[in-house]
Amino acid sequence: MARLKTTKSIDDKILECEEKLRKLKERCDRLTDELDGLYAEKKELLEAIAKSSKTRAEILAFLESA
Repeated sequence: MARLKTTKSIDDKILECEEKLRKLKERCDRLTDELDGLYAEKKELLEAIAKSSKTRAEILAFLESA
């Protein structure tokens, strides 16, 4: 025989799902912020390389030695 669901049990599941969704949204927001920061760093690095008087080989050698 199938078990009957009560409104309380359904409400509890709703609250549980809402909490999980809230936590996932916070995590997504943190990861989005981190990704935006990494894109900004990459853009800054590429701009610095483009403005540099060093050759590609010199830059790579410097990065490999660090």
